[in-house]
Amino acid sequence: MEGPGDFYATVDVEEVVDGDTFRAYIDGEKIRVRIMGINSPESGGFRDEEDWGAEAKVYAKDRLEGRTVTLFTDPGDPMFDQYDRLLAHVVMENGMNYAVLAVAEGMAHTYILRHQELTIGDTLRKAERLAKGERRGMWKALQKGE
Repeated sequence: MEGPGDFYATVDVEEVVDGDTFRAYIDGEKIRVRIMGINSPESGGFRDEEDWGAEAKVYAKDRLEGRTVTLFTDPGDPMFDQYDRLLAHVVMENGMNYAVLAVAEGMAHTYILRHQELTIGDTLRKAERLAKGERRGMWKALQKGE
């Protein structure tokens, strides 16, 4: 089976680093995977913890760690970022795209660079509007009209 980008693989998630990054083995090599299209609050480590960072990490651990996921890159985008992390979409065993779910639940926000036309960009933007409108997760503290 092939994915829409240059890379497609099914992997077991070894360890969640935070709400948008995890480690997995691909062809015997441990790599870091940065989930495309989202940014979650920092959960500590190399950077200071941000509000909702711990919750976003637990959310990701509950849904990804120790589970099998399918990864694929986005057509036309680089496969790795400046930190040598694989940039990939993550599809869970139930067929859901993790990024869309995390954004819809308020555990991450949409993160699409100006030059990107992500395959799921419109879906992520709609999921974020929904999460904000219903004050889910990190959006609970929003005032009306924000």
